[in-house]
Amino acid sequence: MNFRGHMMSGGVVGIGVVVGAVKSQYIAANDYLTFITLWITTLFFSLFPDLDAASVPQRWFFRLVFLILLVLGWYERYDMATLIALLALLPLLDHHRGWTHWKISPLLVGPILAVVFNYWNFRSDLNGTFSWESVWQSIREHEVYLIACLLGWYTHLLLDGHFRLFPTDRNHH
Repeated sequence: MNFRGHMMSGGVVGIGVVVGAVKSQYIAANDYLTFITLWITTLFFSLFPDLDAASVPQRWFFRLVFLILLVLGWYERYDMATLIALLALLPLLDHHRGWTHWKISPLLVGPILAVVFNYWNFRSDLNGTFSWESVWQSIREHEVYLIACLLGWYTHLLLDGHFRLFPTDRNHH
């Protein structure tokens, strides 16, 4: 599937994530900022696996990352800037359709990033004290973002044909 197809499907799935989060009462029905961030998270991860290929979308992505890092640096949010920089570089660690297209990658990368981010937050907020219980509590409070990450990424993999929902007779021979 091409970039536009992944972008459109990620946008549609993102709307579904927002509606599902409101219906299941993860977020308030009038929390428009969370609607937008959930939708963007889903859309981002529906495009993320193809950021390993030199392309126009990749160039625009890194231009956006550059601006985000400037803003985060200005506001001294170095923890978030580091996380975004690490995330942005991940697809470049392998070839096109490499590890970013493995079926297990979303199950590993999302939770690892969530733990790292929460570890940094708790380490800085609690003056060096750290507990896994606090990290897991924070992840549970923000699990809807982890779900958005997983659904966006798996939407991409599904559309790239990594899952067969309707096997043909040819596959049964």
